[in-house]
Amino acid sequence: MGVMTTNATIDSKLVRAIADEQLANNVFMIEWLVKAQQQLSLQQRLIDQQQQQISTQQQEIEKLKEERDKLKNRNSKNSSVPPSSDQLKKPSDKKKRKKGFKRGPKYDHLGKTRNGFGQPDKIVPLELENCPVCGGSVERDEVVPEKVQQVAEVVDQPIEIREYRRGFYKCPSCGWSDYSPVPLGVKEGFRYGARLSSIVGWLGYGGNLTWRKQEHFIEYVFGIPISQGSLAKMHKWFQESLEPLTQQWLKYIQQPGIRCVDETSYCIDGIKYWVWVATSNEVCVLMLAPTRSSAEVEKLLGADFKGILTSDCYSAYFRQSAMAKQKCLAHLERELESLKTSRFQANREFAADVQQVLATARIHYRHYHARNLTLEDLGSKRTEVENSLQKIFKATPKKG
Repeated sequence: MGVMTTNATIDSKLVRAIADEQLANNVFMIEWLVKAQQQLSLQQRLIDQQQQQISTQQQEIEKLKEERDKLKNRNSKNSSVPPSSDQLKKPSDKKKRKKGFKRGPKYDHLGKTRNGFGQPDKIVPLELENCPVCGGSVERDEVVPEKVQQVAEVVDQPIEIREYRRGFYKCPSCGWSDYSPVPLGVKEGFRYGARLSSIVGWLGYGGNLTWRKQEHFIEYVFGIPISQGSLAKMHKWFQESLEPLTQQWLKYIQQPGIRCVDETSYCIDGIKYWVWVATSNEVCVLMLAPTRSSAEVEKLLGADFKGILTSDCYSAYFRQSAMAKQKCLAHLERELESLKTSRFQANREFAADVQQVLATARIHYRHYHARNLTLEDLGSKRTEVENSLQKIFKATPKKG
């Protein structure tokens, strides 16, 4: 009986030990499964993040590819680059190649100087006494009319040196006393006249000659000595003489009306400046400025411009006040032409639709100038064009 009790106790301990070991194994297995699940969840999150990153990078790559193709195929017809940067390519179609067209004026065109220059300053009779063949004396045939040929030529001394002698005068009535005034075109204390200063001004601003070339031109062509300091004074005088007219034109260009404005870089002595231009039907105003900012646009058109501003899409024009703003159709069509090469079909369709509307608007405009449409008819056509554009804009696919 005692032996059976001892064996039963051993068996129960053995069973309990086996159960504890199995329970420990189960707990270990559960912990391992939990850790494995956590690792799998972490790896899944990493995979999702990597896929999201890959998707974002793929979109950026596609965008960069499109921009690369756009830059690679950019020319003066689909962007704002100048035509001089276009690569010379022969047309693929031989029928489109121009043949037989020569540069310059056409034959039998109406010449400008064929009939002379008007009243001559000097008439030089050319007489002949001896025969150029045998050396004998010759007689003039009065029946045959003489041959007249006018020739424009530089005279031996194109510059005249004038010496002005000014007396000193006194007024016995009021006590005034001074030298007699210099005539128009002469500057007090300056040795060069207004006409010569105007020529020098044109050589610099119109002919784009350097200071050294201007100096050589005055010395060798006109035969008078001059220094670069005197050239600078002549340019300053030239500029000051144009200032009243410039202010008058600037005041006119700031009045209400249609104004086309643009800007371009201009280097002087290696320093970049900007030339701003504003045009109307009557005048064209150029302004040299140190920056390309919106402050220069305001200086050109005024702070409270009430007209219609036509420009490209440069951001400096956004802040300028105007009654209405029209973006340059040439720039818009270049952008549309570039958009037609997009790899996305929606972009190509959008560009084609807008180009069709712009072409229709141009046709209406030509018909109006040809007097085939009245002003009222043109207004109704404008409404149709605007409605067509609004319809295209509303149908534009959403981004992404």
